Order: sequence, then structure tokens, then C-alpha cells
Amino acid sequence: MYGLSITKPDGSLWISPGFTPQCLINKGTIPATEKSFFKTSIPSGKSCFFFIRTEKKADVMYTHEQIDGYHALRLHVIVRGTNPGVTTVYAFANMVTPPSEYGIAMYNPDGEMIYHGEMMLLDAKLIPVDVGFENDLGYPCAIMPALVGYYSQYVAPYYQPIYTTSTCATGNKIYSCEHYSGAASWSNFSRYIDKVLVINASMYD
Repeated sequence: MYGLSITKPDGSLWISPGFTPQCLINKGTIPATEKSFFKTSIPSGKSCFFFIRTEKKADVMYTHEQIDGYHALRLHVIVRGTNPGVTTVYAFANMVTPPSEYGIAMYNPDGEMIYHGEMMLLDAKLIPVDVGFENDLGYPCAIMPALVGYYSQYVAPYYQPIYTTSTCATGNKIYSCEHYSGAASWSNFSRYIDKVLVINASMYD
């Protein structure tokens, strides 16, 4: 290891000449119309992390896709009777944005720029959640779209509707969205994840 490295307060590595960090590359919006999408300038060959926040609380689901060779996020489903308003999308990737003429930059051993002072690094936190959740974080937040799990709700003997849950955020809150997925005659419960990734949106607005 040589050159400059920067660590976090807990001592873990934050920036190093050995890799390109995840940085904000694109920010955009998706209208409240099913199947609408936001296409980034991030090539499919690069890693990409999306974070989203909506104007209003609603039951929605997003899909991460590749469109014309670039990463894109599609508003796949809006549950009838709910309205998210405009979705703000934050797209992060391990690539370098065009730098200004002056400033601080870091390079890898091959002489390629991996970071400069105008780039906005991804600073995300893991928040523990249940299959159904609503948490007030106390700051404007955006969340990584993900499926959380599913559960059934007892209505009558031999009929228990099953709901799949996904992630969303609005204002200072993160919450789970519900999507009807079918029914069964027995109880169902499964958790895909128990933590979600969240950013402070005010750092990138």
C-alpha cells in the first residue's frame, strides 16, 4: 500500500488508491406513472446503487434494470389507491465524474484518477427492520429499493392473503410497502433481509 488513505472514525478504510469509491453520479426523478423509469449515465459494466424517496407515502415497488447499456430504475408498481408523487432517485457508482481544472485528486498505481475533491461519496447506514416497519430517522432520508419479506394475514379459516413488502422513504421516515401476492390456507412468514441501507438525502440535495 502506498499513497494517501483516509479512514472513518471507527478506523475502517474509506478512501484508498486501491479502488474507486462509490460516489453520486446522477440524481433525477420518476413521475407517479407505472412503468416510468430514470436512466442513468452509469454503464452496465459498473456497479450501481440506487436510493429513492417519494413526495408522499404510498405502496410502490421499483426494479433495477439495464436500458441501452446503462443502469436504470423503473417504477414497476403503484398499488391502487396510493400516490407517491414524484420519486427522487440518487444513483451511485464506482466511477469518476469529470473534474474541474483545479483541486485535489487521487490516482491508482496505473495513473488513473479514482477520486477528486468534488465527488460526493456514498455515506450509507444500515438500519435494522422487521418485515413491516415505519421508522422516523429524524432527517430527510432515502432508502435502497429492496424486497423485505412476506407475511399472511388471517381473514377466515382456509383464507389468509399474503403480502410482500418492499422498502420506501418519504420525508424523515423509512417504511415498508405492501403488495398483495396471493392467498393460502395456512400461515406464511419469511424475511429476506433484516437491515436496509439508508442515506441522509440532505447531503446530496
